[in-house]
Amino acid sequence: MKKVIVLSLFCWLLSTNINAQTTLTRSVVASTGGSAQAGNTLIQFTVGEVAVLTQQSSAVLLTQGFQQPEFTISSLAAPAVGNMRVYPNPAVGKTKVDFDLLTDAKVLINLVNNAGQIVHSSTVTSLAGKIEYVIPLNGLASGMYHVVLYVNFRTFSEKLVIQ
Repeated sequence: MKKVIVLSLFCWLLSTNINAQTTLTRSVVASTGGSAQAGNTLIQFTVGEVAVLTQQSSAVLLTQGFQQPEFTISSLAAPAVGNMRVYPNPAVGKTKVDFDLLTDAKVLINLVNNAGQIVHSSTVTSLAGKIEYVIPLNGLASGMYHVVLYVNFRTFSEKLVIQ
């Protein structure tokens, strides 16, 4: 009788564990990425390595590699940035990025080299209006870079040449 009770208890625990759901919060740490909009769907991507290792515990899934989360956005959403420019270009020592921020927002400003590495990053929270930000270039090698703005799940980019 004891064995039947223990076996029943074990089966009950096993069945409740099978029906349990785990919700994972997905995030990626990568060297660079971007986004594109197709209709009402914003597709974001990252550049990383091909998945070589995956670890999972009860609430965490850790994967090295690619991820493409999708967010549905309103078709009425207006662009968040207008008239973006980077000057002087080519630059030495420092450069400026200015743009019209069309809505109150938090703006992530990244300077990305050709290898996809972020060499400078800053966050600016501002009200709508003309924004001007100075990017220091001291210690950076000559070459082609990209100034990338991330605003409201959208990406805006301009090329920059450092001499």
